[in-house]
Amino acid sequence: MKNYTGKTSTAIIPFPPDKILLVKRNTVPFKGYWALPGGRMDPGETVEQTIVREVKEETGLDVTVVRKIGEYIEKGVKDEVEYEYYPTCFLVKTVGGETKKQESEIQEIQLFSLKELPDPLAFEHDKMIKDYLISKKKEL
Repeated sequence: MKNYTGKTSTAIIPFPPDKILLVKRNTVPFKGYWALPGGRMDPGETVEQTIVREVKEETGLDVTVVRKIGEYIEKGVKDEVEYEYYPTCFLVKTVGGETKKQESEIQEIQLFSLKELPDPLAFEHDKMIKDYLISKKKEL
């Protein structure tokens, strides 16, 4: 059984009027799931540096971190792959670039309304989006 562990970053990238960008994964253990862009930290990176790099690699977009949404645990077994990830979710904003999917890891990129999210969402990503919506309401 393969084992994947480590610290990761994910990003909520909002687009007007009330949409977010999601990617459909092409890699285990997330294969076939819609997810927030993101990935594992490289040695020497901070979680903030990781999310900026991962969003650029996966989507072609340049982003800056606005704020942290929360820290999570994704743990389990799927398709004979054991995983234990510790993602930090960030709200980011786009500052440039053109949307272009990474061919090796991403099947599809799409904007979704916050009221009509796709199923299935990857593991804790639904909780991250709900936490974002709660924080957004508090700001208003």
